[in-house]
Amino acid sequence: MNRLGSFEVHSVKKTREIKLKDLKSGINDLNNYIIKINQDNSIDYIIDKICDHAGGKLILKDSMAVCPMHEWKLNLNTLQYNNSHECKRKLDYVLDDSETIHIEDTDNHLVNPYKGNKKGAVNLRWLNHATVHVECNGVTLITDPWLFGPAFMTGWWLATPSPKEGIELLKNADYVYVSHNHPDHLHAETLALLPKDKKIIIPDFKSKSCEKYLRKLHFTNITPLNFNDIFEIGPNIQVSILKSGDFRDDSGLYVCANGHEFLFAVDCNFLNHHVLPQNIDLLLTAFAGGASGFPLCFDNYTEAEKEAILHRNTSAVKLSVINYLKATYPRYYLPYAGMFKEKSSRDAFILSNNKKNSPQHFESVAEKFGAGFIAPCSNQIVSFTDGILSIREVETELLNEEDFNFYITTLKAEFSYEPGKIIDYLANSGFVDNQIVQIIPTDDNFDQIVGEIVYADFKKQEFKTITRDALTEHKEGYRVMQLKVRPEVFMCVITNSLPWEDFSIGFQMRIKRSPNEYESKFWYHFTNIYIGKENFRYSSFCGACTVVNQNPIWATSYPSILS
Repeated sequence: MNRLGSFEVHSVKKTREIKLKDLKSGINDLNNYIIKINQDNSIDYIIDKICDHAGGKLILKDSMAVCPMHEWKLNLNTLQYNNSHECKRKLDYVLDDSETIHIEDTDNHLVNPYKGNKKGAVNLRWLNHATVHVECNGVTLITDPWLFGPAFMTGWWLATPSPKEGIELLKNADYVYVSHNHPDHLHAETLALLPKDKKIIIPDFKSKSCEKYLRKLHFTNITPLNFNDIFEIGPNIQVSILKSGDFRDDSGLYVCANGHEFLFAVDCNFLNHHVLPQNIDLLLTAFAGGASGFPLCFDNYTEAEKEAILHRNTSAVKLSVINYLKATYPRYYLPYAGMFKEKSSRDAFILSNNKKNSPQHFESVAEKFGAGFIAPCSNQIVSFTDGILSIREVETELLNEEDFNFYITTLKAEFSYEPGKIIDYLANSGFVDNQIVQIIPTDDNFDQIVGEIVYADFKKQEFKTITRDALTEHKEGYRVMQLKVRPEVFMCVITNSLPWEDFSIGFQMRIKRSPNEYESKFWYHFTNIYIGKENFRYSSFCGACTVVNQNPIWATSYPSILS
């Protein structure tokens, strides 16, 4: 792998001029800006109205600026988001002698100075969810391999089985790209099919969340790539990893193969702040929504409120896709990274109520922005040759449907509820904040308490068991959470120091919180910082053998999986 350099940033600059005399004392809501004027008529700050979470446009509500996409709230006094540790950046400006404010507004996009002309062929095949196989000049890359088994602790299942040859394509791939540490992208069971020296490229997150997880799976050939740097992985094949625009550890992948440009936005919010390559050949983004325990697993909301939030969330995904189309001007668009289903019988409520977009919803959206629509089909190979698109079908055989109960039964047999282990885990976490968390073990339906409740005060560093009568719902100056959890799932996460989002996104909890706001510092710490202990015990839970046994050749090639 050879580092070529970085993207060039091309800018179209415009200067906005605003007369100071036209502004009032306090908050001024302009078309693209919010300007706060002090009582002495000086400028306190100028900010743009782009939400730092997913790129929505902030709307002024009382002393807050609220994003209609996900209801992120920006405090206009502190410029901090209420449900995040992120702060809004102040814009630079010039105030001239005539008391005119000059704000430089730039429209930026990335240009790859090494891409060359579109000469030669590149082949892509969507295999499932966010897994795409790319081949060019004899070099192959596969993205976010999840080909079988559950993700998020049995909460997610692939909507349809993967093609059997997907296993061979994964096994023979020269490179594997993992976008982030969510298990529908960093899927331990699928990765168990690979030799431990497989070349894996990952984003270089400050938390090292991907790298730590992969090393605990005993992979040895891991290369974290600096964001926005361009690397050559083969003849006329270049890749670059771009960072999610919000605070989360998430990334997207740019691929340039024989001059053809592809952008895999995965499920990033506001990828690289929408400073992206333009006029690309193919854009791939998440499309479905429903990829969270919110709001269905949150007890602070009525059923009507949950339905309204779900509608807002799926609409926000559509808007996110539109914003990516506007930012990249792709020739073609392919929706991916949303092919999951809640198949376990104990998650019937989620299956019935967790509404999602379908890929077909975006055919007219893509066409509206001048992009051809490519449906995600695992039996099709999408080829670009000298800039010309062609699609051909290939014969394929799908893997067998899996036994969902196998995974749940195995989890319950492997992991029993141990309050003492939970207390030790929390006490050693290194997390300090005005946060109270109460772990309440329940039955599958979250109705009956089946064990001792663990209480954690992260400000006082107090960790203990309590009775049901001692549960805290609200405490002044604190964020308070009551977490009803399926004990075997929670203990699997605790025992292996897995990301907490493995069970929250997997619908394995019910949560009540005060105030009713996202605890971003807490979830970031326990998802990206405090993960990956040495005693990683996941192999006996791994259901790879149920897939390997479908084909004796794989069992012969990878006997260690069956041990």
